[in-house]
Amino acid sequence: MSENLRGKASLPFSLSIINAAGDEAMLAGHTRDMRATGLSLVVPDIRIGSQEIVGEDRRLRIVLKLPTGPVEIQAVPVRYEQLDEKGTEQGYLVGARITEISDSDCVRFVKYLRSLR
Repeated sequence: MSENLRGKASLPFSLSIINAAGDEAMLAGHTRDMRATGLSLVVPDIRIGSQEIVGEDRRLRIVLKLPTGPVEIQAVPVRYEQLDEKGTEQGYLVGARITEISDSDCVRFVKYLRSLR
């Protein structure tokens, strides 16, 4: 993938922790911006149940809802910060690096990123 492909877009997604004990609990949020190698995610909380999504060695499964349909991405969180309560968005901003995406989902994801230019 071309690393310099990027764009600002607010798309809904669902997120779960890969290999989390128990049920497949999810967290919903939206993107702030995207690039071919990573995503900026806005989430209402950094926990799913009792587990932090930003914990050490966390792997995340993200189902991003593109206009052309969902794409599944595996990613690792690299940073997070609490958003300003006085701002327009509340919750947390999580930076995630993409580690896996299928070839077909990658093609659609890159095509969407190109459409943002």
